[in-house]
Amino acid sequence: MKSYAVMMSKGVSGKMSDSKLLGRVFNPVSLYPVVALRLGFGAAMCMWALYMILSGSAFELFVAPEFYFSYPGFEWLSPPSDFLIYSAFVLIFLCALLIFAGWYFRLASWIFTIAFTYITLLDKASYLSYYYYVLLLGFMLSISPAHRLFSIDLIRKPTIRVDHVPAWLVLAFKIQVALVFIFAGMAKLNADWLFHGMPVNIWIQELSNSGFSFFQGLETGITPVIFAWILIMFDFIIPHFLLDQRTSRGAFIIVVMMQLMAIFFFHAGFFPVLTAFSCLIFLPEGSIHRFLSRVAYFLYDLFDFKGEVFNPGGSILLQYRKKRLFPILLAAFFSLQIMLPVTLFLNWGSSRWADSAFRFSWDIRVHEKTGNVEFLLQDESNGSSRVIAMKDYLTEHQIRVMAEDPDMIRQFAEHLLASSPENDQIRIQANASVSLNGRPPERILQDTWGTAGNISPK
Repeated sequence: MKSYAVMMSKGVSGKMSDSKLLGRVFNPVSLYPVVALRLGFGAAMCMWALYMILSGSAFELFVAPEFYFSYPGFEWLSPPSDFLIYSAFVLIFLCALLIFAGWYFRLASWIFTIAFTYITLLDKASYLSYYYYVLLLGFMLSISPAHRLFSIDLIRKPTIRVDHVPAWLVLAFKIQVALVFIFAGMAKLNADWLFHGMPVNIWIQELSNSGFSFFQGLETGITPVIFAWILIMFDFIIPHFLLDQRTSRGAFIIVVMMQLMAIFFFHAGFFPVLTAFSCLIFLPEGSIHRFLSRVAYFLYDLFDFKGEVFNPGGSILLQYRKKRLFPILLAAFFSLQIMLPVTLFLNWGSSRWADSAFRFSWDIRVHEKTGNVEFLLQDESNGSSRVIAMKDYLTEHQIRVMAEDPDMIRQFAEHLLASSPENDQIRIQANASVSLNGRPPERILQDTWGTAGNISPK
């Protein structure tokens, strides 16, 4: 009887703990972390759009090319006009500014996501891993109540105010941001990173050659392996400290420092900026509340707003009619997002998972690759052949990216064949090799295309 009573008490306790855990998902929490993410995301994407336009990157990546490596089914998107390209970037900038301000937020976030999707699908050669991340955050924000607090929309319509939301809504954004670190850690789980410190030793050598005396001599021995393990552990461990409110502030500072190092030492582009701004959502809601309250009171006094639209002390709770439906949909959203790359990771291994074969997803580049490709046009009617000057068709950036990707090489070879004079005796031959992490080049493709298609794959 005693053991039965103990078992029953454990069973009841287990059910109560499960119920308590489930209840915590629906507990009301402050909306301020989502507001902070909205502000950070809007500011970051404003900077990105301005940088792309003013630095000439938009011209180099999307205007200068005469040929675009299109995604299957989206060939109709290219080639666009110069006006349309620049209009898309201006639209992205304006919508990001509206997202930041919370002004016509819902419409702006949807237009932003559509415009960014258009840019993303234009050319495989211009794709970067954070494009996928931007699309995910843009979509999630577009269906969120991120504009219902500390926004111009709240001034226009004070009745939309919300101070608290179910915990699952904030948790969903935190999980989305944390997945960036988790997948970055997964991409590093290969022999080169774990046992050879590659390509960390290549990066250290580049820093040493750039005049950073601290890194001189560190590219040999066990030091690169130690650095590699530190980076791997950082990716897997930092989400835990970000999610814990007791350590989130310190973890956020560490993330910012790491992203600044990536920008300063490794010229990592825009992704570190977006990552740092995204991690604002992990800061304690009290800290976000206090900061935005000061800003709100300042704006209230500066513009003499009437009413309580900027009063930070409200307690309005957003109620969802079908409160259990949304967590289920989010669970399905994250399950699909996680299961696909994990399945491919297990089937392919890390090297191919993090490479171009998985381009339109978490394409986290953790290898140093140097590709070389050559195209020959052969006319069998007279036995002549010549090397095709790729610069007549592609930009230097496109050539560099294509040389590492067999699918893009095949796509360009078919384009060359289609643009050649109509002749049954014309053949296009492609020879490509890639050097991975400083190793000797290895052949990845040697194919020949004729009017009937690929006729001699090897």
